[in-house]
Amino acid sequence: MNEDKDLRLLKERRSIRSYDSRPIDDEILTKILDTSRWCWSAVNRQPWKIYVIRNSDLISQIAKECTTGPFAAEAPVLIALVGDIEAQPNWYVHDLSFLSLQLALAAWAYGIGTCFIGNVNRDNVKKILGLHEKDFLLTVLPLGYPSGNIPKARPRKPLDEIVKYFD
Repeated sequence: MNEDKDLRLLKERRSIRSYDSRPIDDEILTKILDTSRWCWSAVNRQPWKIYVIRNSDLISQIAKECTTGPFAAEAPVLIALVGDIEAQPNWYVHDLSFLSLQLALAAWAYGIGTCFIGNVNRDNVKKILGLHEKDFLLTVLPLGYPSGNIPKARPRKPLDEIVKYFD
């Protein structure tokens, strides 16, 4: 394993909040989605659906429901991550969270940015997408090529502040 090369993706990924207008090639989008589906989940239940939104009217409607992410309106693609609340064990929130990270890393490997949007009016987005009551919308992730400069890494806490060993 070439540690520097193999781990660079994890250390260099950034949250992107500004996208240029270039579309994402279907082949690249499919590779990102295919890589994402290999994410682990509790008991391998894979309690998720991935909704790919490329319709500009839908993107505009959904972005208005992203109170901490109106920049989603700039993205050529939105990804809605939806879990089944009836799946057992019912760890769908954890599983969807892992999936969102896997998707973000897969996208970054192709030079495509995203940002986890934590504050979404889930009920309104569910209505826009025609989702069911049993569907849990974790978030919508904008996908797009970064516009402008990539943000620099922000300082990280030193290991001795966050790691405790029990030998």
